[in-house]
Amino acid sequence: MVLVFEIYGDMAMFRKPYTTTSMVSFPFPPPTAVAGIIGAIIGLKHGADINAKNASYWAEMEGSQVAVGIRRPISWMTTSVNLMKFKTPSAIMGEHIQVKHQFVKKPRYRIYLRGGRIYNELKKRLEKGEFVYTPYLGVGYALAEVSFIGEYDEKDVDRESVELDTVLPYYSGMELDIVAGGNIHRETVPFRTDELRKLQDSVLVFYPEYSRNMSKSPQIVLRKKGTTMISQVETEKVAWFNGW
Repeated sequence: MVLVFEIYGDMAMFRKPYTTTSMVSFPFPPPTAVAGIIGAIIGLKHGADINAKNASYWAEMEGSQVAVGIRRPISWMTTSVNLMKFKTPSAIMGEHIQVKHQFVKKPRYRIYLRGGRIYNELKKRLEKGEFVYTPYLGVGYALAEVSFIGEYDEKDVDRESVELDTVLPYYSGMELDIVAGGNIHRETVPFRTDELRKLQDSVLVFYPEYSRNMSKSPQIVLRKKGTTMISQVETEKVAWFNGW
C-alpha cells in the first residue's frame, strides 16, 4: 500500500548546502526535507533541545521509501530577508544583515510513501487532518498546508519503456529518452543524513521542464528503467528513491 499526500504553500526554500550568504533553493523537497516534513506531521522528536545538531528521527525512518511529484509549474522569486544578529552578547536588536533568498513561488508537491515503521502513524495523522509539529517547506517562515489524497494499492511496472509522473532518481542501468521527454533538468540532492545531520548519501535526480502554458503535466520518458523501482499508483507512474 502507498500513502499519497500533497504539501503546498505560498513559498518554499530548500536551501542548497553549498550556498552561504546568498541562499539558493532546490526546486522540490529532497528526500532529507521530506523526512523532516513527515517527522513533523507524526511528531518524531529530533533531540535538538539536547544538541542543536541532533536529528534522531532518522532511526524511525528505516525501511521507508518515498517519491516526489511536482504538481505546479516551478516559479521563482528572489528577495532579501532581514536576519537579526544574535551570535555575540554585545549585539543589539537593531543589528542585522540582509541575505538574498531564492524561493519557489506557490509550490505544490505530491509525496508518496510506502513501507517502514512510520507508515501507520502517518496514515492516522493524515486521515485526521492533524499534525504534531508545524510542517514547513524548507524554512520556518514558509509554512506548509497538508492535504491527504488517499491510500492506494500499487503494481510493479515491469516494462522497460515508461512515462513517469514524478521526479526520477538515477540508478544503474537507466536510460532516458531525451527526445520524447523534451526539456529535462538534473540536480544532485541530499538523500539521507545520520543522527548528527552529517550527509550520508546523495542522489542524482531528473525532472522535466514545467510550463504554465502546457495543457498537461510534462513527463520524463524512460527507454530503460534499469534498477530503478517504478510502480503504478492509480493512474500515475511513480519512481521510488531507495529505502532509507
